[in-house]
Amino acid sequence: MQHYTRDNGRTPDTAKYADMVAADRDLKLRGYDVFRFGHDELKQPEDAKKLLLQFIPDLFSRFKA
Repeated sequence: MQHYTRDNGRTPDTAKYADMVAADRDLKLRGYDVFRFGHDELKQPEDAKKLLLQFIPDLFSRFKA
Protein backbone atom coordinates (compact mmCIF):
# COMPACT_ATOMS: atom_id res chain seq x y z
CA MET A 1 0.00 0.00 0.00
CA GLN A 2 2.87 2.38 0.65
CA HIS A 3 3.41 2.64 -3.09
CA TYR A 4 0.01 4.16 -3.81
CA THR A 5 -1.45 5.46 -0.54
CA ARG A 6 -0.74 8.15 2.03
CA ASP A 7 -1.61 8.45 5.71
CA ASN A 8 -0.08 5.05 6.52
CA GLY A 9 -2.06 3.27 3.85
CA ARG A 10 -5.49 4.69 4.59
CA THR A 11 -5.95 7.18 1.77
CA PRO A 12 -5.45 6.48 -1.94
CA ASP A 13 -2.83 8.75 -3.49
CA THR A 14 -3.45 8.98 -7.21
CA ALA A 15 -0.27 11.02 -7.76
CA LYS A 16 1.86 8.23 -6.25
CA TYR A 17 0.08 5.66 -8.39
CA ALA A 18 0.58 7.81 -11.50
CA ASP A 19 4.31 8.10 -10.72
CA MET A 20 4.55 4.32 -10.32
CA VAL A 21 2.87 3.51 -13.63
CA ALA A 22 4.89 6.23 -15.38
CA ALA A 23 8.08 4.58 -14.09
CA ASP A 24 6.82 1.22 -15.42
CA ARG A 25 6.21 2.77 -18.83
CA ASP A 26 9.66 4.33 -18.83
CA LEU A 27 11.29 0.98 -18.05
CA LYS A 28 9.26 -0.77 -20.73
CA LEU A 29 10.20 1.85 -23.33
CA ARG A 30 13.85 1.18 -22.47
CA GLY A 31 13.35 -2.52 -23.11
CA TYR A 32 12.88 -3.82 -19.58
CA ASP A 33 10.11 -6.13 -18.50
CA VAL A 34 8.36 -5.25 -15.25
CA PHE A 35 6.95 -8.00 -13.05
CA ARG A 36 5.12 -6.67 -10.01
CA PHE A 37 4.19 -8.69 -6.97
CA GLY A 38 1.64 -7.61 -4.41
CA HIS A 39 2.54 -7.41 -0.74
CA ASP A 40 0.00 -10.08 0.18
CA GLU A 41 1.48 -12.50 -2.36
CA LEU A 42 4.83 -12.44 -0.56
CA LYS A 43 3.70 -11.81 3.01
CA GLN A 44 3.64 -15.44 4.14
CA PRO A 45 6.85 -17.38 3.42
CA GLU A 46 5.05 -20.51 2.24
CA ASP A 47 2.82 -18.53 -0.14
CA ALA A 48 5.83 -16.63 -1.45
CA LYS A 49 7.79 -19.84 -1.97
CA LYS A 50 4.92 -21.46 -3.87
CA LEU A 51 4.47 -18.39 -6.06
CA LEU A 52 8.17 -18.01 -6.83
CA LEU A 53 8.66 -21.72 -7.50
CA GLN A 54 6.02 -21.36 -10.20
CA PHE A 55 7.02 -17.92 -11.47
CA ILE A 56 10.77 -18.38 -11.88
CA PRO A 57 10.61 -21.43 -14.19
CA ASP A 58 7.92 -19.65 -16.23
CA LEU A 59 10.16 -16.59 -16.44
CA PHE A 60 13.14 -18.63 -17.63
CA SER A 61 10.92 -20.44 -20.11
CA ARG A 62 9.67 -17.17 -21.53
CA PHE A 63 13.20 -15.92 -22.12
CA LYS A 64 14.57 -19.34 -23.14
CA ALA A 65 17.32 -19.17 -20.53
